[in-house]
Amino acid sequence: MKVVNTIVKKRSLPDYTYLGCSMTKNRSPWCFRLCKPDGKGYGKCGRPAPHFYQGRIQMGIIEFEKRKKEQDKIIKLL
Repeated sequence: MKVVNTIVKKRSLPDYTYLGCSMTKNRSPWCFRLCKPDGKGYGKCGRPAPHFYQGRIQMGIIEFEKRKKEQDKIIKLL
């Protein structure tokens, strides 16, 4: 009897495969924005978290609120 050797190759997932949200176990191409991103902007799944990034309008609102708080502190001191 002849012995047959088989070679098993590890298959990686293609780039276009959606792994889904790790919190809801949903296989979808979008993020449900449930996890808290780490300091670098990545979610629990390891992909960039879209709810971490802020546009110019959001950054303008944040800067306005910072300036307003600083002005309120100065007024209270006077």
